[in-house]
Amino acid sequence: MQHNLGTEKVSRLLWQLSIPAILGMLSSAIFNIVDRIFVGKISSNALTAVGITMPIQVLQMAFILLIGVGSSALISIKLGEGKKEEAEDILFLSFRYIILFLIGFAVLFVLFIDPILTLLSISEQVRPYAKTYIEILMVGAIFGIPGYCLNNSLRSIGQAKVTMKIIMATSILNMVLDPLFIYGFDLGIAGAAYATVISQTVLTIYVVYVFCNNKEFMIRLKRRKVTNQILLAKQMFKMGLPSFYVQILATVVNVFINNRMLAVGSDLDIAAVTIMSTIYSFYHMVVFGIVQGNNAICGYNWGAKQYGRVRSSLKLALVSAFMISTGLFCVIELFPGALVSMFAKEHELVEITKEGIRIYLCMLPILGLHTISSQYFQAVGKANRSSMLSFLRYGVIVVPVMLVLTPIAKVKGIYLSNAISDGVASIIAIVCIVMEVRRLKKMEQNQVCL
Repeated sequence: MQHNLGTEKVSRLLWQLSIPAILGMLSSAIFNIVDRIFVGKISSNALTAVGITMPIQVLQMAFILLIGVGSSALISIKLGEGKKEEAEDILFLSFRYIILFLIGFAVLFVLFIDPILTLLSISEQVRPYAKTYIEILMVGAIFGIPGYCLNNSLRSIGQAKVTMKIIMATSILNMVLDPLFIYGFDLGIAGAAYATVISQTVLTIYVVYVFCNNKEFMIRLKRRKVTNQILLAKQMFKMGLPSFYVQILATVVNVFINNRMLAVGSDLDIAAVTIMSTIYSFYHMVVFGIVQGNNAICGYNWGAKQYGRVRSSLKLALVSAFMISTGLFCVIELFPGALVSMFAKEHELVEITKEGIRIYLCMLPILGLHTISSQYFQAVGKANRSSMLSFLRYGVIVVPVMLVLTPIAKVKGIYLSNAISDGVASIIAIVCIVMEVRRLKKMEQNQVCL
């Protein structure tokens, strides 16, 4: 279904775009959850290996988001301005750049894998699992990740249903392959990695196919000579810089947290945080589905200077995120054991995680407002504002607070630091987005007067 981002009723349009995006992102989150359930049943060391190698994947994701989010945001604005040819140039450039990056990243990683694992302070018990798992993922990313990058552009042109079908199908494929490879072929943690790579590669093949062959899309992927490549690349990277900075900062902070966790806790505590992060990712995927729908509408209409539509979509997205965040918060606070038991069978690990998750995610009700706000500013080209809000949450606050609290409260201090960072950053984001909504109203009124 082709949506008219500039004329359809905003409330209907937001849900027509967001619900498929939510279902797609939700299926991806479920895939991550099921994947870690299977890995957790191998051993707690295997689950720890997945969690402690996360900084490597986050670092890789930084460059993927630099290209993927930057290109999709710029495509929305260019289409709103009526510049279809430039939008197709950006799509082609993003595909080319992501492949070149993934090849370079995989080569460097394979050459320096041992020093990298040493830098992550991985224990001898966990190291064999970690090395096997992350090597397969990094090399396989060359074939599996380009599709995720282009998927952002599918959403930016209003094709959320297509992305939903692709993600749901490949997530189901992964859930089928996980037990087959881990237990049927007796590959252990390597089987989980192979299942992920194969499902990602199927996604890439399909996304490239539909972008090349579907004539109903606003833009298509095709080989072309881009005359203004340097200018478009600069604009694309500028739009993607907030996501890039956040991922880089998150990598550094993740390594720092793991080191602090090992200093005051144990491998079990890292496994506990891995479970908490997985549960959070389930929530984040749902809210990010709303972000995808909202950003497609806001980016297009910002380019078309229809500020009333931008304001309407933004307000509805904020209310929706708050309601979803509050609902999950209630589930976590009331039934933590039921959630945690899906990921761990060891009694000690379950008890550690049950106690910690109530603190770790206690700011969920307002955290969704931060997510919508920071992503909105990126979608309309206000990269500096978006970066500032993201920096506050992903490092500027949490690191100094952790340095103060961990000597006093040990592992609980790490949980409290995350909660304090989420709370302060979200309050600042709320102030910024309230000011933006008022500004959009004035811009809309000025247009009426003209």
